[in-house]
Amino acid sequence: MSVEMLAKLLTIVVVLGGIYTIMALGLTLVYGVTKVFNYAQGSFYTWGCYIAWFLHHEHGLNYQLTFAITIGIMFLFGLVYERAFIYPLRRFAEWQWTAIIVTLGSALFLDSLTLIFFGPLGKTLPDLVEGIFRFGNLSISKHDLAVALIALAIVAILTLFLNKTRTGMAMRGVAQDIVGGNIVGIPIGRMYGYSFGITAVLGGIAGMLLTPRIQIYPYVGWPVLVKAMVILAFGGLGSIKGAFIAGFTMAALETFVTYYIGAIWSLPLFLVVIVIVLVFRPRGLFGVW
Repeated sequence: MSVEMLAKLLTIVVVLGGIYTIMALGLTLVYGVTKVFNYAQGSFYTWGCYIAWFLHHEHGLNYQLTFAITIGIMFLFGLVYERAFIYPLRRFAEWQWTAIIVTLGSALFLDSLTLIFFGPLGKTLPDLVEGIFRFGNLSISKHDLAVALIALAIVAILTLFLNKTRTGMAMRGVAQDIVGGNIVGIPIGRMYGYSFGITAVLGGIAGMLLTPRIQIYPYVGWPVLVKAMVILAFGGLGSIKGAFIAGFTMAALETFVTYYIGAIWSLPLFLVVIVIVLVFRPRGLFGVW
């Protein structure tokens, strides 16, 4: 393998690893706080893509401004989603099991809405940052570098948020003991809403970063969701470090397997990994929840 080809493959690893890490962080945050596995995370990814496309192409906003506005919209999207689909279930016993089915059904509903509103034709977005860095014969696009830096920044910000802020520590308290959280006066419902708001933001960011490489279509979030689920199990529920390490590890495996064997083997690779992890490390590499 030439040095140029290796550099291209590593660039792909950087992009995919960043996207997978962001998606897995969204899944682990919601599960940690609410004990609900959120199948709608793929729909958050899809809607983030379409909202950004609508603002950029239909209203002519520059993409950096579009990116920032979409983050705010997706946070509100997550809050509304929790209030509409999760809040009504919480008065029932063992509501988390019902909520898992509801997130699956609502994901199909939300994806169908994108088909109605935006149509079936593929759409795309420009790079977040235009241009290429060159290092001799090697080159890497500024967008791909931005993906890696944003993923690192999100990991750092989310870690600081959960460990250093009152809201973040309250969310951790709810994740550890909801009864104890109620006793000390933590607003449980608000923490649930925040967790869905943040995970919607993460899904939207992942979509906006990957869309310059993969076109948007109504069900584009599902393949990414499946891979994020494997990464979540691999890294361990509730572990930000695990999501980061597993995200880039799986991205590297997928990229090199695709190069040497073929893209058709990428999903079977994820299946093999999840089976091995569940057999030898049921809680994942760094599972805490």
